[in-house]
Amino acid sequence: MKRLLIFKFIVLVLFVFPAFAQTGAQIEKELVAAIKEVRKYSDYGSNYDGDKLSAANRDFEEKLVKYTKKASTLAYKFPVLAKSIFIATSDDGRLRVYSWDLEGGGTMHEFGRVYQFRGADGKVYSRGEEPSEEEDGAGSFVTDVYSVAAKKGTAYVVCSTFIGSTQDHYQSATGFRIDGDKLVDKVELFRTKEGLTDALSFEYNFFSVVDRRERPVRLILYDKKTKSLRIPVVVNDKKFPNGRVTNRFITYRFDGEYFVKVK
Repeated sequence: MKRLLIFKFIVLVLFVFPAFAQTGAQIEKELVAAIKEVRKYSDYGSNYDGDKLSAANRDFEEKLVKYTKKASTLAYKFPVLAKSIFIATSDDGRLRVYSWDLEGGGTMHEFGRVYQFRGADGKVYSRGEEPSEEEDGAGSFVTDVYSVAAKKGTAYVVCSTFIGSTQDHYQSATGFRIDGDKLVDKVELFRTKEGLTDALSFEYNFFSVVDRRERPVRLILYDKKTKSLRIPVVVNDKKFPNGRVTNRFITYRFDGEYFVKVK
C-alpha cells in the first residue's frame, strides 16, 4: 500500500506540475517550437492561414505565461528564443518584458507582450498585455527596461518601438512600478511643461536612421550614473516631412520622484 501511494504521488507530480519539473533549456525548446508555428502561418510568408496564425499566437502566449510563472525563468537568458522575439530585462532583474511580432501582415506590425516580474513577496508573476490601441501599448515591442530608485519605491522606464508603416515609426518611454504582487503601468514619472505624464514619445521617419548599424535602432538613451533620459530632437524637412532624427537631444533628469527636463 505504501509503495502504491508513493507511485501515485510521483505520477501526480509528473502530470500536474510538468512545467515546474522542466529545465530552462527544455522550456525554451518548447517555446521556440511554438513561435516557429507563428512564423509558419505568417501573413508575410507563403503559408498564410489566418485561423492557424491566431491559434498559434494564443498557444505561444499561453505557454509563455505558464512557463514564466516559474521563478527560475526570470534569470534564464533564453539565448535561442531571443533570436526570434524581443526579451528586455531590467538591470535589477525584477522586471522582464517579452514581445513578439504577431505576423498579421501589412506595413504596420502588431506585437504581443508578456510581462514577468518579482513581487514584493519574492514570488515571480507573469501576465499578458491588456488590449490597447495606443502606440506604446500592445502594438509595440520593448527594447529596454531601466530601473530608478524613487521615493515611492523602484520605478521602471520601459522603452518601446511602434511600427506604423515602413517609414512611420514611434518610440516611447513609459513609467511602470511593481506594487506588491501587481505590475502597474502608465505611472506618471515624467514632468513636462504640460504637467505630469506617464510617457514620453515621438514620431520619426525610419529612413532617417536606416543607415545606422544597430538593430533594433535605439533612439531613447539612459545614463544610469546621472539618471538622465535623453530623447532625440526630431524635425520636419523636405526629405523627411514626417520626422528626421537629429543628433541633438532633450534631456530629462530624475530628481528622486520625477524625470524633469533639464534647461
